[in-house]
Amino acid sequence: MRPYGQYCPIARAAEVLGDRWSLLIVRELLLGAHGFNEIERGLPRISRGLLSRRLRQLEALGIAARRTRPDGSAGGYSLTPAGEDLEPVIPGLSGSVEEA
Repeated sequence: MRPYGQYCPIARAAEVLGDRWSLLIVRELLLGAHGFNEIERGLPRISRGLLSRRLRQLEALGIAARRTRPDGSAGGYSLTPAGEDLEPVIPGLSGSVEEA
């Protein structure tokens, strides 16, 4: 997404989460999906490549973090405290948007 170039919390949030699928990935993490395949199952029609790119983007922005198991293997994804702060936003959006 192209930046708005404004010092405004709403503009910054739109820059961070305005890319297609980003909020839906956050929704899946809030609903308890942690593994890549779990997240993918909750998002029909997203390509694996795009999901991978969006997860990396959310990691870079400090919204999600990749978890590792004690043995060093991949343990999935979780929300960071900043990502958890989005918890009231997702239900708020679903209650305020009429279905098309």
